[in-house]
Amino acid sequence: MKRTASIPVFRLTTAIVAATLTAFLSGCSVVRTTSGPERKDLTVLDHGTPRGHVITELGAPVHTETVDGRKVDYFKFEQGNHAAGKAAKGVLYGVAAVATLGVSEVVTNPVEGATNSAEIQVMVAYDENDVVTRSEIIEDKRLFKGDEPTVAAEDE
Repeated sequence: MKRTASIPVFRLTTAIVAATLTAFLSGCSVVRTTSGPERKDLTVLDHGTPRGHVITELGAPVHTETVDGRKVDYFKFEQGNHAAGKAAKGVLYGVAAVATLGVSEVVTNPVEGATNSAEIQVMVAYDENDVVTRSEIIEDKRLFKGDEPTVAAEDE
């Protein structure tokens, strides 16, 4: 009697295909959450912060102008997530993808796309010593705005 190896080969092939699909599908939200921008420290927008610290944290301004002999910078940046939060979400998404054979990606990928980071535009005014006197959020596309920067008042 001749034995065929078709059933074990079929099971092995199915397992390989399932593992490959899981690895491929789980990469989307996991990669999105762990490769997004880092969270900016918005306390640099507070009154009294030197201009150099603001630029170090937020990056180079997209536009700078001089008003009454004082600099005014305009910044545009992506507000990301804390490193620990990114790692925790990445692990959670990975476990969910493996446990559901990738089906969870239908939910986690769009959620991560909507909440991973959002653009913020800010105006920062300085005094004659290049120290923040006033800041204003021009546009904030964050879905959750839990860490609002304080708006520094102009010294009178």
